[in-house]
Amino acid sequence: MKATDPNTRAEGPQRFAAATPWRRLMAITYESIILFGVIWFADYAFSAVTQFRGEPGPLRHAFQVFTTLVLAGYFGFFWSNGRHSLPMKTIAVRVHTLDDQPVSWPHALARFAAALAMPIAVLAAGTHLSGWFFLALPLPLVWCMFDRDSQSLYDRVARTRLVHDPRPPGARSVDV
Repeated sequence: MKATDPNTRAEGPQRFAAATPWRRLMAITYESIILFGVIWFADYAFSAVTQFRGEPGPLRHAFQVFTTLVLAGYFGFFWSNGRHSLPMKTIAVRVHTLDDQPVSWPHALARFAAALAMPIAVLAAGTHLSGWFFLALPLPLVWCMFDRDSQSLYDRVARTRLVHDPRPPGARSVDV
């Protein structure tokens, strides 16, 4: 059956409409609030177990790797196999492959790696080459405003899409 509502799905039986830049920004903001708590508790546990106090050294590198792994696990879990986090459910977005299938765990980790590598590369270039490179920090997100498929730069690299996936009419957000 072909979808006819232009606000929910693009042309075709299973083609979801791309998430708008505004919807992306809302999802990023809400996800950041949730991640503050996730990272705080995970890093607190790391600091309590290892007695890490922020000083330079190998433990600081282990702390950074641990935090990155927590983020990779969080996003890998919620982006893969059709799952979505609370912010993604509230904002009604999902991560799909280019053919509108849910992404696999490795595909979700590839998207995370691309999304992480871009700001790290810009920050490194801004620190070591020229401060002008810092102006490129929002480039991956600004890219979706000009992209013909409304994909961000890291979605292009990872071959994924952030789609608007509204709930069916009459669906409740909480089943009681």
